[in-house]
Amino acid sequence: MILDLPAAPVDGDAIKQTEWRHAVRQALLGWRSGLDAGTHQKLSDEIRGHFTMFLKDRPSATIGFYWPIQNEIDLRPVVTAHVKSGGKAALPVVPGKDQAMIFHDWTPDTEMVPGFARIPEPANSTEIAVHVLLAPLVGFDPAGYRLGYGGGFFDRTLAALKRKPLVVGIGFEATRLENIFPHQYDVPVDVLITDHGTRYIDGQKTGDADKTDQASPPCHLSD
Repeated sequence: MILDLPAAPVDGDAIKQTEWRHAVRQALLGWRSGLDAGTHQKLSDEIRGHFTMFLKDRPSATIGFYWPIQNEIDLRPVVTAHVKSGGKAALPVVPGKDQAMIFHDWTPDTEMVPGFARIPEPANSTEIAVHVLLAPLVGFDPAGYRLGYGGGFFDRTLAALKRKPLVVGIGFEATRLENIFPHQYDVPVDVLITDHGTRYIDGQKTGDADKTDQASPPCHLSD
């Protein structure tokens, strides 16, 4: 699939790069929301298959996953199977805007309540550490930098964690970009899983000197 996206800025102007990220984010979200049900199901099944294989080497891991919104890939069937086979899972709880997420234990029987931006969160469950953290991708580049919703929650959370988990980006291959022009404090994922398979980032990341020192734009999720 080839998407019609805004042309990337040709110079190092941070403002142009921020404007470009905003425009690309909206275009990619529009593309994802417009996917027909059959195509979405097919691509999601392929991604779920690759993720299932990824977890086979990590049967006891605690997986920090996400509750699917805005036509994201729904990984709950794979996570449920992981829990039933002896693994653990956790969902994020967002204390408030501009705060790091914390992760609470989750099973298929966990009570859920509306949280930040009305996204379901676990209720009456305990905070736990995660070994593998899943990051939904609006877009991504080959170096593992992700284009998210713009709220900075994942980067803020990773910076706050005492022990960094293995970070896995989950998304559609069609949303791959040549370069997302990461900010100075953006954190790349360690692994990318798309409908094309599983790729481990080799560590050849863009250096800090090449990143723009700008804060991420406000989150586009509504309260």
